[in-house]
Amino acid sequence: MFTRVYEEIRQLTISKVLDFYDHEIRGLDEAARQIKYQKMSTSPFLFFRGSSHLFYYDLTRIPLGFDTPSETPTWIQGDLHFENFGVHGNAKGEIIYDVNDFDEGYLGSYLYDLIRMAVSVQLFAEEAGYDAEPAIAAYIQHYLDDLRQYAKGKNPSKVCFTIDNTKGPIRKLIKKAEKKKTELLGERTTVIDGQRKFIDLADMKRVDAATYAAIEAVWPDYIASIDEEDRQGTAFYDIKDIVYKLDSGTASIGLERYYILVEGEGGEHKDLILEMKQAQTSVPSLFLPVYLEDVETIHQGRRVVTSQKAMQAHEDPYLGYVTMNEKEYYIRERSPYKKKLKAKHIKSQEDLENVLSIQGQITAKIHARADMDAGIGVNILNHHADVVIIKSIGVSDTEFTRQIQRWSQAYTMRTKLDFQVFLDWLQVR
Repeated sequence: MFTRVYEEIRQLTISKVLDFYDHEIRGLDEAARQIKYQKMSTSPFLFFRGSSHLFYYDLTRIPLGFDTPSETPTWIQGDLHFENFGVHGNAKGEIIYDVNDFDEGYLGSYLYDLIRMAVSVQLFAEEAGYDAEPAIAAYIQHYLDDLRQYAKGKNPSKVCFTIDNTKGPIRKLIKKAEKKKTELLGERTTVIDGQRKFIDLADMKRVDAATYAAIEAVWPDYIASIDEEDRQGTAFYDIKDIVYKLDSGTASIGLERYYILVEGEGGEHKDLILEMKQAQTSVPSLFLPVYLEDVETIHQGRRVVTSQKAMQAHEDPYLGYVTMNEKEYYIRERSPYKKKLKAKHIKSQEDLENVLSIQGQITAKIHARADMDAGIGVNILNHHADVVIIKSIGVSDTEFTRQIQRWSQAYTMRTKLDFQVFLDWLQVR
């Protein structure tokens, strides 16, 4: 009997939170909001992906069992969900499967990563016709098993997930990606009069002369921001062409993103595509305490870059950051191997549980590595997050897993109700 009341209250909440974030914080114009909301209206899963600010608004208002002390937070990925894992390359030339989005990296409770991930699994599994409960259990158990090893002294600093230590759909995805390196230049560029240029595609458009000149003007700042041990000679980064990248992501709609073609090692097939993406304040930071002033006031592009360095071994050697026209950006390679798992890659319940097992191991690795073990020259955490987390969980793995499953089921139910409320709101906003 309270369905109508719930819908009215929740519609008010959703409209206030989305208006505040998308308009006041992100500064999206109406056209960008329409594109974003159209994507979000496709399914509950895509609605969940595009509304992390609503998730944090809800979850940060509830005390959570098994939480760590507030003075010893975890460096969290911040927007952990099933499709924020993928294949890309690292500085050693390996093709790895790992977390592939660091835009929301921040300090907070490790539970926010686990619960957000579990909700995404619940939604993904339901849409694909699989059982989420054992998949989430596999994810949590492998997270706990690996995290305990790190808490006992195993070093997470060089852990990578490659074709040699993965299985099932992830291993197949890596094998498929091995063939992609030479394809990216062919898909996005062509050679005209001996000079490689971007070709005209629906998801790319030419930048105007002023933008081109602005990027060239700040390019030396980018080169200077690259770690000294990774930095090449200046000629390596000579710009050959620039385009504006359109239609990327869901939550990131409205953020400026450029593809920049640079000289690389020289020669027709050695050109390199870099991605320059606008960075803004992370969503968790809007709802969580300011643990360290340095994290709150840091250049937002640098925050994203530092998050990736902290969470990955042998990270992208082209990572850097820059400020242009009073906006902050980070820069990385547009990986030629970029691929992620989709529903079509999951052929069985066993496949899903294999994938979640590895994703659980990766989550343990990023939480354990991004603390005083990170070794990146940035002193953000001075404690071992893995030790603190394991101490907070204790020996009650079964109860902890059950609690994550309960939280994910409850918030999945809310997300599906919210999705319907959101669709109704779109008709009247």
